[in-house]
Amino acid sequence: MITWALIPVKRFNMGKSRLHEILAPTDLDALNRKLFHRTLSTCKESGVFKQVMVISEDPDALLWSMEKGCNALTEDHTGNLNLALSQALNVIRQNGGGSVLIIPTDLPLLSVEDLRSLAKFTPKGSGVLIVPDHQMTGTNALYLAQPDLMPTAFGTNSCALHCALAEEHNLEQVIYLNYNIQHDLDTPEDLEFFGDHLN
Repeated sequence: MITWALIPVKRFNMGKSRLHEILAPTDLDALNRKLFHRTLSTCKESGVFKQVMVISEDPDALLWSMEKGCNALTEDHTGNLNLALSQALNVIRQNGGGSVLIIPTDLPLLSVEDLRSLAKFTPKGSGVLIVPDHQMTGTNALYLAQPDLMPTAFGTNSCALHCALAEEHNLEQVIYLNYNIQHDLDTPEDLEFFGDHLN
């Protein structure tokens, strides 16, 4: 079992900025809410995690998390994903630590079975598990055996950066390939690809 699922959430009216060109603001807000609700529910239903933490600036995301029995952490106003994750990981460390899976909300194919399968491949000792995106450049999920093992490096070429950080810190590395987790929603083309999965 993984101790924590850590779900970072942008404000619903700001997430998926590359879809602004094809979706009205109200539609984009609704899509981001749906993706968040689905991800949180999937994490809870999987039975893989002892606790779930959501970090966000969005009050609706935080309220819904608390209503579902999750830990809700108000993000410092940085607008930077890695700084937000550092804030959350520090809070987790202060509350007993344990293993952490950082999971984004933009994975429309994510299922309970995917999370249960991933949990079977986590390193037994001090290590990390990385799920790259389908292009093998980004990081779509990141497991840390402890919250303070290494910093996160989400952004351009984050898969290679996370591998380099793990090597620098002498950590065991597992690269886990999972079709559903590797396919994230980011561009108008992705929106068309996922189709009915977003209904």
